[in-house]
Amino acid sequence: MDNLKIEEVAKKPYRNEYLLKDGQRLIVRIPDESDAQGLIDQTQTVDRETKFLSREANEFNFTLEEEREFIRNTLNDKKSWFLIAELGGKIIASSSVGLIRNQKRYLHRAIIGIAVCKANWNMGIGKILMQECIVWCKEQGIEQLELNVISQNDRAVSLYKSLGFEIYGTKKHAFKYIDGTYADEYAMILFINDDKRETGETNEFCCNRF
Repeated sequence: MDNLKIEEVAKKPYRNEYLLKDGQRLIVRIPDESDAQGLIDQTQTVDRETKFLSREANEFNFTLEEEREFIRNTLNDKKSWFLIAELGGKIIASSSVGLIRNQKRYLHRAIIGIAVCKANWNMGIGKILMQECIVWCKEQGIEQLELNVISQNDRAVSLYKSLGFEIYGTKKHAFKYIDGTYADEYAMILFINDDKRETGETNEFCCNRF
């Protein structure tokens, strides 16, 4: 990784620490129920800051108890992996990766999403979270990792390409904004073992946090 991993401890509870280029220490870990308000705040912040995620700014309205339940479910779900990233004790990013379906014919495929607060862009945090999730996929024996990204999101597309993802399709007018304009969406794929070259359809099944 471009940033230096300076600490790794047991995965239960899973926690890694990274030294960023500016000298700050980034904590990447699985959340617990005490993180509910911090996760709500981070989600609402990124929804306000970007047009590239799936919700308008006022559409995320989980209560504290609903967020705690969401966290409990992520901890109990063996087919997905949810991580948060902290700077100075504040949650500033999150990522989610998991199987797209439970049927046997789909068990080789996973989908990923990440969200980073705008104040923390260009720090390498998105790349760290992506790489953490790719490692999880390798440990689970997943063969291909998929994502959807708005075509205008040049920063994200460049990041994904740098990690080996390829564009294999475009969904026209995937988003329609409240001002009446549209945005296209790229389907991208990473072949974990780099020996599978067949592309698949864009999936609509996975319940994605982002």
